[in-house]
Parts: sequence; C-alpha cells; structure tokens
Amino acid sequence: MKTAYLAAATALAALALTACSQQRKAEADTGTAKAEVSTSAPPAAVPDSQLQAQAVQAATAASTPVDGSGPVATTTAVPPTAAAPPKK
Repeated sequence: MKTAYLAAATALAALALTACSQQRKAEADTGTAKAEVSTSAPPAAVPDSQLQAQAVQAATAASTPVDGSGPVATTTAVPPTAAAPPKK
C-alpha cells in the first residue's frame, strides 16, 4: 500500500514539474529574416499574442539594415541627437 502512495505521489510530482516547465515558442518570418522566441513562463504571465508580437518585432529588427536604409520605418530605436558643443 505504501508503494502505491509513493508511486502516485511521484507521478503527481512529475506531472506538476512537467506542467511548470512547458516551453512555448513563436516564430516570425519577414522574408529577409526569421526569428524565434521562446519562454517557459505560463500563458497567464506571457499570453500567446505577446509572444507572437515579440517574434515579429525581433524579425523586423533583424531585417532592418544597420544604416536604417531598409523598407521598415518603425523600430524601437531612438535616432541619435546632435550633441551641443560644451559651453566655455
């Protein structure tokens, strides 16, 4: 009887551990770049829509040329501002 309880407890612990460590991922392809993001956070903390949005944002950022001359007009980067010369 103790063996049955131990087996049930072990199975329950394994199931709980598996449920907690489920890896979820989302992929996006812009044509010039592909991105995959993943999380082990539960859907309540990171919804699937947010995970997909992050994948799209990563692929968009990866497909934008470093000089900014690409077709993508929206990035999260802020353009540099010219520094004023120091006062004397």
